[in-house]
Amino acid sequence: MYKPIRDYAIIGNLRSAALVSKDGSIDWAPAPHLNSPSVFAAILDDMKGGKWSIAPTEEFTSHQEYLGQTNILVTRFQTKKGSSELIDYIPAQGGKDMEEIEKAEIHRKIVCIKGTCELAVEFAPRFDYARGETALSLTEKGIAVDHESKRKGKLVSPGKYLIRDNTAHSTLQLKEGESAYLAFHYHKPTSEDQVDAHYEEELKITEDFWRNWVHRCDLKSCPVAGPWHDMVVRSSLVLKILFFEPPGSIAAAPTASLPEAIGGVRNWDYRFSWIRDSSFTLQALFQMGYVKEARSYVEWLLDECCSMKNFDPKNVQIMYGLQGEVNLKEEILPHLEGYRGSKPVRIGNSAALQKQWDIFGSLLDTVWHIHLMDESYRVEESTWEILRKFANYVTKIWQEPDEGLWEVRGGAEHFVYSKVMCWVALDRALKIAEQYSFEGELEVWRTEKEAIFAAVMERGWSEEKQSFVQTFDSKDLDASLLLMPVVGFIEGKNPRMISTLQAIERELSVQNGLLMRYTAKDGLPGREGAFLPASFWLVDALVFAGEVKRARIHLANLVKLANHVGLYAEEINPKTKEFLGNFPQAYSHIGLITSAFYLAKNGEKDVQ
Repeated sequence: MYKPIRDYAIIGNLRSAALVSKDGSIDWAPAPHLNSPSVFAAILDDMKGGKWSIAPTEEFTSHQEYLGQTNILVTRFQTKKGSSELIDYIPAQGGKDMEEIEKAEIHRKIVCIKGTCELAVEFAPRFDYARGETALSLTEKGIAVDHESKRKGKLVSPGKYLIRDNTAHSTLQLKEGESAYLAFHYHKPTSEDQVDAHYEEELKITEDFWRNWVHRCDLKSCPVAGPWHDMVVRSSLVLKILFFEPPGSIAAAPTASLPEAIGGVRNWDYRFSWIRDSSFTLQALFQMGYVKEARSYVEWLLDECCSMKNFDPKNVQIMYGLQGEVNLKEEILPHLEGYRGSKPVRIGNSAALQKQWDIFGSLLDTVWHIHLMDESYRVEESTWEILRKFANYVTKIWQEPDEGLWEVRGGAEHFVYSKVMCWVALDRALKIAEQYSFEGELEVWRTEKEAIFAAVMERGWSEEKQSFVQTFDSKDLDASLLLMPVVGFIEGKNPRMISTLQAIERELSVQNGLLMRYTAKDGLPGREGAFLPASFWLVDALVFAGEVKRARIHLANLVKLANHVGLYAEEINPKTKEFLGNFPQAYSHIGLITSAFYLAKNGEKDVQ
């Protein structure tokens, strides 16, 4: 009864998002925020989770695509009697204040294109992850929705509805050229007297919002031609949905608990702002000329999360809620069966309590890139004081173990990637200090930076494997090591890096350039699918190694793995090509953008 994850598309508006299937069903939508409890969650429990379906009453075929370079989704249905379009979008709310954020809407427009169209509407909201009772009642122009005896929203819709088991059913009949609007309003005291002209205006405003944002990018400075251009633009639009504005935080994905292996326990909530993931997101958008988002994110993180009096870097979390929340308590929802029976269903994320030393390198690298990309940007003294504390903290903790970027739950280790990013933190701190003539412990930073490099080259290298390894003195390989030349730690053509690339391809590759993340045990049972971001990292490493032709082949294969509207999940089953993990995943789309730009920018030239 569950649809393949790759059969979904996403709509959103920098506040929340929803997944819409090829057959016109909204099976995931939190409200009012991206990290709020779900209203529709059939993707996590087809019977209990709730959905909002619009589809022809007779047998049909469907085709889905976005309306040009926007996040407005068009699903086209074809039956023997006629053809229709279902246009789905969440209205743009750019510039609205926090009070307005508490209100959310999903709009759906049905157009009969040819012949006659009869469509069945099934409206079954289930608030708070289907906990408690969601009750529906008829109104003059739609359905009122109550949860735990409190009014929570309404459906404004034409047609007559029948309510059975708190699910509303209706059949809409349209003739060629006719259209109808349906709108779900969460916590919005909007009059039911709104007419089609209002919704048509909202649709135009939303279309203009997305087109204007896309036109801000500057592909001229680094043109991405051929089949990659549209994919890069689509990936940037996906990443933009994951921004929460205001304040400017960035979610790693819009979903929770989609499994990394069907029936497995690796099911996590990704609707939070990881410092690492956000930095990767911003650096991908840098390449397209977007710098406003980067400045907003850094200002949010430093002002909201790091600006308290007597600030201590040891209190910095690896992730925060989208409005700066620090308590991200992990919770299991036992009443939901999970996607295709994949339990447990988790919300919240206890990894927020972990120590991951790479985040300091990610943040300092982001600030340095803003400096490089934005001529109007200047690192202020107040910002420098925080960054200086980060650098000094790194000199004290880099020799300690951490849980690493993979957030392992088997205990802290000396992860090589974490050490490399500590090196990056000190390197970027030195660059910023020298660029702005800031005061700092420069000699200490230089000394510790050299010490990190020496430690990685000695203890992070395995003579037996002829490769850099996941943790000090181990023999386990790790795909994150492919990023070492990208961050400037080592040249891509260095013999050790070439050997590491070969070893990773030999031991982590499962099919046509698809890579697993690592070979080591991680404290969790079972396995997972191939990690799509790592597959893009392989493309990057090949470019830095000078193997551009092979890199192009790998990228071409990865482009083919996107779904029907150009989206990627976090992982993929290498045999069936079934998507796994949360969807769409920022990491994967970051990888596509970055790989396409490295290839387009460097062509057959050496990136060094």
